[in-house]
Amino acid sequence: MTDIEHINISGTLKKVLYHNSENNYYIAVLENNQKICGQYFDTDLKKLEGEDLILSGNWETHNKYGVQFAFISLEIKQNEVFFFLTKIVKGFTKKLATEITKKYSQDELYEILDNRPSVLLEFKGVKEKKLTQIVTSWNQFKHLRELASFLGEYGVTKNLINKIFQELGHLENLIEKIKTNPYSLIAIKGIGFKKADEIALAFGIDMRSNFRIKACLDYALREYCEANGNSSISKATLFSALDSSLNFVDEDLLYENVIIEMIGEKSLVETTKDRYTTNMLYFCEKSILEFFQKRKNRQMPNKIVKDFDTYLAKKEENIGFKLSEEQQKAVRLINEGETTILLIGYAGTGKSTSSRAILELLEEVVNYKEIHCMALSGIASQRISETTGYSSSTIQSMLMAHKEKDYFPYKVLLLDEASMVNSITFYQIISKISDDTVFIIVGDDGQLPAIGAGDILADAIKFNLAPLSKLTKIYRQNELQAIAVIANDIREGNIPSYKSEFADFKFVDNSIENYYALKNSISNYEMNGVRNENNYKILNSILNISATYIWHIEQHIKDKKISKALTTFQVITPMKNGILGVENLNINLQKLLNNNNSKGFQSRTYQYKLKDKVIHTKNENMKSLSMTDYKNGSSEFVEKRIFNGMLGMIIKLDFDNEQCVVLYPNDDSVVFYNFAQIEPLLSLAYCLTIHKTQGMEYETALIPMTFTHFIMHNTKLLYTAITRAKNMCYIVGEKEAFESACKKLEITQRETVINDILGDGGLS
Repeated sequence: MTDIEHINISGTLKKVLYHNSENNYYIAVLENNQKICGQYFDTDLKKLEGEDLILSGNWETHNKYGVQFAFISLEIKQNEVFFFLTKIVKGFTKKLATEITKKYSQDELYEILDNRPSVLLEFKGVKEKKLTQIVTSWNQFKHLRELASFLGEYGVTKNLINKIFQELGHLENLIEKIKTNPYSLIAIKGIGFKKADEIALAFGIDMRSNFRIKACLDYALREYCEANGNSSISKATLFSALDSSLNFVDEDLLYENVIIEMIGEKSLVETTKDRYTTNMLYFCEKSILEFFQKRKNRQMPNKIVKDFDTYLAKKEENIGFKLSEEQQKAVRLINEGETTILLIGYAGTGKSTSSRAILELLEEVVNYKEIHCMALSGIASQRISETTGYSSSTIQSMLMAHKEKDYFPYKVLLLDEASMVNSITFYQIISKISDDTVFIIVGDDGQLPAIGAGDILADAIKFNLAPLSKLTKIYRQNELQAIAVIANDIREGNIPSYKSEFADFKFVDNSIENYYALKNSISNYEMNGVRNENNYKILNSILNISATYIWHIEQHIKDKKISKALTTFQVITPMKNGILGVENLNINLQKLLNNNNSKGFQSRTYQYKLKDKVIHTKNENMKSLSMTDYKNGSSEFVEKRIFNGMLGMIIKLDFDNEQCVVLYPNDDSVVFYNFAQIEPLLSLAYCLTIHKTQGMEYETALIPMTFTHFIMHNTKLLYTAITRAKNMCYIVGEKEAFESACKKLEITQRETVINDILGDGGLS
């Protein structure tokens, strides 16, 4: 690797101007008005405002921000021990740190903290509880120093060392694990193959070793498949990714040999000629195909009701609604003996009504308690239960509740929002379904596909894997209801009649005057300035509309209807960063919608306060209680799986025990987070990305629309966002951006194992 000569500058940090929480990238300004930029992981850089710094890096010129110093390392000019005691190690006040550093040298203090921490009890304000906090935090810091000493020899920056420690510091023998396999660092968010490879090469690994190429191939495969939604990859795409990451040219033979070795080890599978996938994805999708194939030949022996037309007429009289021919088809399929069907419908076409009719027909031959519904999110699960009248739960809670059993204990299972379910989760479901269970798969193929690898619903429709009932007719009570009509126009790539007056849809125009003429007459830099100025106008409009929901949200909280409070109003945006990105909108909406003035906990990204609306962001086993046990003061915690996407509300912040308590009303869970778990596991949820809201439903949804988000605009994304709204949808922003998004058809097809297998002529 080429060594770059860096220069050092020093100065006092005046103010942080920008922070990207995704990669901890900062832009800040020193007291002398010099701008600095770079990544910093030790602590929130805002905590260092007023501190004297020494920075190493180089000057660069940015199109927007001008001349700034890009630092690769940032050190505190003051006594380093004092800094870490007050900024990193928990339990030290500035007064206590001053007294201790005056009395002991650095070596003496390290020896005391390592071996004789009880000495600190001699200092005023240090009691047993405080000492325990100090010792626990110091031991973590000690391991960080050991890691820094080891990796520092190989040119690993301090910032990267801190990031590695944050993610893996809990592991025993971490240094040995990194020595054995530096590519294990790829598991850390933000560390791709390139950074891990730099460390491995510094260790002296052979550039052409199979170990290195395997690590790169595995990374390329996971990035292309799981990160981008595909479940298989072509040889050409894979080899191109390897060339780029390994800095090789024309090494196809080397790659071929590694592929043969990985296939032999069963870590890689060739799905069809020159296409590959992981063993796990191949097993899951092949098993799903076999499941559908087997059930095509398995039908119920007799019709459920012999005189179907008479039965249907009576049923329609009871439900007060006449089923269309499309809706009747789904019910007829089940009556004729089908044990697996696909019920596919766009927004407003009556999927819930059809689902209810199907389940009520099946109740003629099975017990009510033997019928069960499931969906990926708690809100979707609750909704299908309310609309059908049958019990429901989330997929993950179903899997957890019956993990010791061979099969789910139900005769009828309905899977709702099936477009959201990826290959691995779908396999987990079907592996628990017995041969005599009726399986109804309900979904909307106009929505965004699942997060994760695979596109099971689309493949099932494409390859006719099960009998299909397609609902296309939109139902609405009157001409003033437009959400479903507008959403379906967009799904087809048409600009809807969005400017009319509707009861449930409103476009709030914050357009840039003469947008296209202006865009063609000024520079990109000037146009970015115009867009930013307009984005602030859009932000103000969003806040003005949001303010009208404050009373409703507060009333629901007062009435202890927390689930209602969480779903009354939701802002949904395509991107995380920028003026109209998730982070900035969350900060502004929190100030508006949560007027609680009690002390909050400051993480790197947000300050968390009592009554804040939050979302859990990573599947994790957590310490929890049921709502009843929590109210009764129980301390008999259970470990419960808390899933990515669960919406909750902070009901307690315990600063003495450094705990945040969150109520998840749809899952009957009260979950306890240590303050250290907040940053990686929680986020404010006043604003969410469109992907995060899949499967959710809100009384009112508001969607910003700006050309700043143009890269994310397409029909599927916009259709999905609009159909999250139950009673009212606001689009706020630029009409040109909205119309452009309506015409940008999303036709990308995911590459899947199922497509590979069936494209080759069927199952082998």
